[in-house]
Amino acid sequence: GARGRRPPATHRAPRAARAGGGVLPCAEGELPRLRTLYLGSPPGPWFNATVAPPLERPRAALLIALGLAACSPTEADEVRFLRLEQFRPRPEARVGVFLNEALVLHFSAPVDPSSITAESLSVRAEDSGRRAEGRFEVDGRRVTFAPKLGKARDLSDGGLRPGTRYEVLVRGFPAPDGVRSLEGWPLARSARFLVETAALTKPRGQMFEDRTPATGEPLRLEQRPYGGAESLRLSCAEALDPSTLVDGEFVLRALEDPEQAIPLDPSLEANASSSGAVLELRPRRLLGPGVYTLSAPRGASVRDFGGNPVWLTGAPGAEQQLRVLEPGEESLAGLTVTFLNDAMRSSLVLEEADGTAAWGSSGVVSVRFPRAAGNGRDGRVLLDQAEPRGDVHAVRLGLAVGRECQLLSEPGLVVLRSQGSMRIDGSLRRRSGAAEVVIDGSFEPGETLSRWLERFVEEDPNWTVLVAGGDLVIEGELDVEGPLLLVAGGRVRVTGRVRAQEDELWLLGEGGGGGLDPTKSAAPLVLDPPLENPLVEPLTYAVLSLHLPPEGGVARWLGAEVRAEERSGSYRVLYLRSDPPIGRPLEEWGAVESPKDLLEADRLRLLLLLTVDPPRRVFGEVWDPPVIDEVRLSWEPAPR
Repeated sequence: GARGRRPPATHRAPRAARAGGGVLPCAEGELPRLRTLYLGSPPGPWFNATVAPPLERPRAALLIALGLAACSPTEADEVRFLRLEQFRPRPEARVGVFLNEALVLHFSAPVDPSSITAESLSVRAEDSGRRAEGRFEVDGRRVTFAPKLGKARDLSDGGLRPGTRYEVLVRGFPAPDGVRSLEGWPLARSARFLVETAALTKPRGQMFEDRTPATGEPLRLEQRPYGGAESLRLSCAEALDPSTLVDGEFVLRALEDPEQAIPLDPSLEANASSSGAVLELRPRRLLGPGVYTLSAPRGASVRDFGGNPVWLTGAPGAEQQLRVLEPGEESLAGLTVTFLNDAMRSSLVLEEADGTAAWGSSGVVSVRFPRAAGNGRDGRVLLDQAEPRGDVHAVRLGLAVGRECQLLSEPGLVVLRSQGSMRIDGSLRRRSGAAEVVIDGSFEPGETLSRWLERFVEEDPNWTVLVAGGDLVIEGELDVEGPLLLVAGGRVRVTGRVRAQEDELWLLGEGGGGGLDPTKSAAPLVLDPPLENPLVEPLTYAVLSLHLPPEGGVARWLGAEVRAEERSGSYRVLYLRSDPPIGRPLEEWGAVESPKDLLEADRLRLLLLLTVDPPRRVFGEVWDPPVIDEVRLSWEPAPR
């Protein structure tokens, strides 16, 4: 506590437990009925009690009497339990749970989301023990398991597999890691349910629950014009049954030779109840330039979840026309923006975003969030005058213009962490009074940032470390004695002044700025991501492109196609005119959802946005932020 760190929490046993030994006799499988176990406040995640073997009644009565005598009746609180009131679908109702059907549990009180973990609630195949893939969602008293939707034709990659018996296990008292209510009451007892999924039969029965049972949604062709080598892509507003895809049913015919059909083989690239499906059609041979018609027979097999046929936009049996480009024509009529390098990335930033998205380091636009950005336990932190803590875990951290703040004045390690952006617009100083630090050996080969910090917490050298999960922006002054490490998951952006021990200013991550000492060095550390989602609030990352196409020459924009994955968040791609008002609110940028709405714009910029959401449960949700793979633009060229 001398350096401002929080002392370790201490937990004292309840008075009755301390007086009577904490062992409460009860029969095996029976819950103890207690009145003196907790005093003052409701119990936490588990009871301080041990289930003992059955005892003789006189001895058991004596132990209970001793426990009751340990505190007065006015101090005793009645022990309460959370109850599981309903499970749907009821196992006895029918055999054949749909492969996309939600499993729903209703409790007697609102459930603490942090108590829904891999240990407290599981769905596993009874024969193999394989865990069913999907998401648990907590909504008050209701907990829902939404199984993952598959894309394989044999239905083997979904969260629930056909003809499989699953065990749903809900842990309660006396398990210490069981489900509990928001008030801390544990589930009264564990529960186990068995459900069996619908089996593949001949003739085929219904395998999925359909939200639009009356009809199927149409398939829409996404690419016109078309390069000829890649797969065609069809989108559908609802999910599709992967087992109904049949090779060769969709065909292309050239207008010049309509008698010759080119079969297409379908596969699902995406399949989700919320966003629908993306169907890829792969031609069995390379297509030459020209105009083609895409069609499927009136009785094509592809179906939605309710077994309804889906067809190309228009009436069943309708055709769609597309043009395959001439060699070299793609640069005039279309452009695929990939993210293998940063050749088309702009240095302009969206100030409203928490950080700059990574473009060019992994082949996708992604979120580069350091595990060392912390858990956000201290909420939003606005520095002012003095900051005595040696390790701050902020959601977002700032120092306002005109304000001055002194960091910990004693020698030792100081770490300021922020999950989102960190802005130093005022004057941040540290005078520790320590001698200069000898840096030799500070970094070990291949060491991660997290491990380096763990090691330094133990060694406690006189370092100052700033870690931002988003952008680290210094427009004011940062002046510290000793070595300084600046880390950003987004970008380091320095327009102010930064001073540290001579030759000991280190950066980790992209960016820099004119206010940095020219002798700064890149820290030889690996910026490692978290294993589990630590966010307290949603974070948004953004990045802008350069002008597209660089040479202009667009008469009319035809559209755009985005390949991306939402994962544990969401993405947006917006389209702007060439010169947006940087520094102004996004609402004033004139951003649109489709390039077709940019009238008389002979080129544009992309604004790529990634939002990562906090976990729906505190434990067990992996860190899996969204990514954008590519953006395909198409346009009608202006006359030369």
